Amino acid sequence: MDTANRPAIHLENVSKVYRMPVLGRDTFLGSWVVMWDALMGRYGVRHGRFRHFEALKPLDITIHPGESVAIVGRNGSGKSTLLQVIAGTLRASTGEVAVRGSMSALLQLGSGFNPDFTGRENIYLNGAMLGLSRSRIEEKLDDILSFADIGDFVNQPVRTYSTGMRLRLAFAVITAVDPDILIIDEALSVGDAFFQSRCVRWLEEYVSRDKTFLCVSHDMFMIKRLCQRGIVLDEGNMVCDADVSEAANLYYRLHRKKPVINRAINEEEKKAGGDSKADSASREEAWKLLLLDFKERTGDGRVTIESVRTRPDIEGGAGVGDWLEVEVEVLAHEVVEDFQLGFGFRDRSGQLIGGYHSFFTGESISVTRPGDRRTMRFEIRLDLRPQLYLLVIGLAINHTTDDWYDLDCLWDCAKLAVSGPEPFWGLTPLPVRNCVIENLSTSPQDGP
Repeated sequence: MDTANRPAIHLENVSKVYRMPVLGRDTFLGSWVVMWDALMGRYGVRHGRFRHFEALKPLDITIHPGESVAIVGRNGSGKSTLLQVIAGTLRASTGEVAVRGSMSALLQLGSGFNPDFTGRENIYLNGAMLGLSRSRIEEKLDDILSFADIGDFVNQPVRTYSTGMRLRLAFAVITAVDPDILIIDEALSVGDAFFQSRCVRWLEEYVSRDKTFLCVSHDMFMIKRLCQRGIVLDEGNMVCDADVSEAANLYYRLHRKKPVINRAINEEEKKAGGDSKADSASREEAWKLLLLDFKERTGDGRVTIESVRTRPDIEGGAGVGDWLEVEVEVLAHEVVEDFQLGFGFRDRSGQLIGGYHSFFTGESISVTRPGDRRTMRFEIRLDLRPQLYLLVIGLAINHTTDDWYDLDCLWDCAKLAVSGPEPFWGLTPLPVRNCVIENLSTSPQDGP
């Protein structure tokens, strides 16, 4: 193979199989079998006392120098296992892994840190592990400290650091190493928004210099910003290797319980005809109770949200531009006049993207005695970017946009995976009017 055209990373028939003792490691016989096989160097050998779990099915991947690639998939699909195999921290059960060029990996935050050493001492330790000489570290020390921006904590033991501070220090060392190949596993989901933005800007500059970048993330917005190519894993299988936008859409569809083909089948059935009354009855039965799962609930509880139903079932996901019908039932515990309902979508960073709020439509709800129930229905069009969203549903007394009082608010109580093509530019569609294109050029004419 031409040396100049050699891939930066090449995987051939790579798989990872974990042997899990049927007897369990907590039994004497089970632990003895595990130790004996380890001493004998038997890896991946079939054994009657073990069951085998294929974290990665055999796969072939080639990544060329200068490519930026995102590995995406649901939890448990094998993403982190794949990165560990490439980084060399995990041994593949079959196949070969070839890496060309210097490589740094940020897999587990602070994994190269000694918790009893100070941050400054760990900079030297971690830098040496990544191949930097002491003189090079001293040359870059001010830049590392400036990027990490943890102040006097750099002289404190790392065991006293928060997770975000460990990330700051680990990433700052990476910036000093500036490797040919950089691997990051979900690390940028930790830390404050300002530091995340700083890291992303550094990564944009890094990939612009034809460096090879490989990452795992559930943040589709970030990977679209940084990567051109996406690889989708599902249950250890590689199901897609394509443009990053196509890979992101498939990732969202994998969260949907119903196959996408069902929608096409339904369209064919409609074309074939059918009983309109039966269709109407079927639509009436399509309301699905939304299973609410929240960690935070705020409000004084004078009126509470009792149930939420949607049509169609959003647990199966939705498409860009789909209409969603929502029904919210509330129960009064005290008399409350003129309160509002909000139903909104937040992204993974907690940013409110938009939704329905009756305060902005001039609508209000009242309950006149304890035990009163009210049902509110509305339709909302999902003019959203393809992404995973969290729902916020709340009841509040709103005096102004900045002055309100929560009655009952359920934060991040359900998930909605939206898939489909990019519907607009930026974070939200903005109405546009009076668009005029004028031709200002004039063709030469003969005579006056």
